[in-house]
Amino acid sequence: MRTLTVEAEIGELAPGGEGVAICTIDGERRAVFVPGVLTGERVRAEVDLERRPARGRLLAVLEPSASRVTPPCAHVARCGGCDWMSLSPEAQAREHAAIVGRLLGGAPPRSHHAVRALGYRTRARVHAESKRGRVIVGMFGRRSHEPAAVDTCVVLDPVLDRARDALAGWLEGATGRGEAELGLGRPGEPRKAVLDLRWSAELPGAVFGRLERAVKEGALAGARVFSGGASAPGRDREPRRGAATRFAGAPAKIGDPTPFIVGADDAPLRLAPGGFSQATEAGNQLLARRVAELARELAPGPCVELYAGAGNLTVLLARDREVVAVEQDHDACEAARENVAARGLSARVVEADASAYAIPRSARLVVLDPPREGARAVAEALAARAAKGAAGRAPAVVYVACDPPTLARDAKTLTAAGYAVRTVETFEMFPQTSHVETVVVFDPPARPASGA
Repeated sequence: MRTLTVEAEIGELAPGGEGVAICTIDGERRAVFVPGVLTGERVRAEVDLERRPARGRLLAVLEPSASRVTPPCAHVARCGGCDWMSLSPEAQAREHAAIVGRLLGGAPPRSHHAVRALGYRTRARVHAESKRGRVIVGMFGRRSHEPAAVDTCVVLDPVLDRARDALAGWLEGATGRGEAELGLGRPGEPRKAVLDLRWSAELPGAVFGRLERAVKEGALAGARVFSGGASAPGRDREPRRGAATRFAGAPAKIGDPTPFIVGADDAPLRLAPGGFSQATEAGNQLLARRVAELARELAPGPCVELYAGAGNLTVLLARDREVVAVEQDHDACEAARENVAARGLSARVVEADASAYAIPRSARLVVLDPPREGARAVAEALAARAAKGAAGRAPAVVYVACDPPTLARDAKTLTAAGYAVRTVETFEMFPQTSHVETVVVFDPPARPASGA
């Protein structure tokens, strides 16, 4: 590997969280991406010249930013879970808004700060691996696919952190590796954790005995366990490096493994076991309520909600208008129907691929909350409808995004077809990390005066 040591100023932070410095290397001006730095800092870094774009390893911070703080976690150098712990919470919000603003090319977004910067995560995925007779549990280490064990995780809700800490003991005697989803069970006092475990090998009976005891003693509300690494439909995990492990047959269920959050309407919202939900219950309430407010500001009429999950947004949208909620995951659809019915609301939940769903001409609003890869096909379909002019009757769009680059790609497709950005807002859903949630409202192309 050919390397060069450089001193440079960090001009900005990139969407992945790394700092960007422009350096002259071999007579060529090149962008160098350096982790662990802040905008405006002068640093010394070792640059790998063989990679494009160039990557730098931080050697020293020569002139620190005023926004640099002491990380609140003692394990930040080893654990790869939180990459922005050296930034103050206020700086994190500013940098997130700046990244989104640059990508979308408009005015700086309105930023919604986190309710809590620590102890906020009410959902987490941890990795586990048996090594030399003991099980290691943790987030992947920095620049590693090995779990990094920690004594405490300061961003986890204390209920989840206790379950994370106990998990290695529950898995004692297991061989192989796996992933565990930790969430919260039905709201009540005291709130209990739920576990969704996917393990690559057969688990010894003692593991199930310990999980049963944990449920009986109140450490868990319930657990759902896949083991054996065969093949099964549903959400895949990747407990083995380089290849996804699938599971055949029904999982073992102990207690009640159903995850819940307190919804944005302050009522319990059932989730699908192992299914998607936002990382923070309090942050999700803020986000969902704001999405509902923005939707009410748009033209009335039928709404199509894509990637609807368990009905997190549906239960608010359905208060004001007719809603068709589209979701591919069967368990999430069942949960959404239950959540809608429990509130006495009316919404049609359709089990289908949201990316390919044909949006009816009658729809006046499309709300979408796609996964990290975005919604390219949906944006293209909406753009094609807008191109038809009055005959297309393009709906307004509220787009909830967890990845700024794919959001920018889809926004470019919509605006090229005549959509106009009305509102851009960022939400600090993942404090201490470079991840951010963004909501963008798009007004449809203006209809010709003669159109009907």
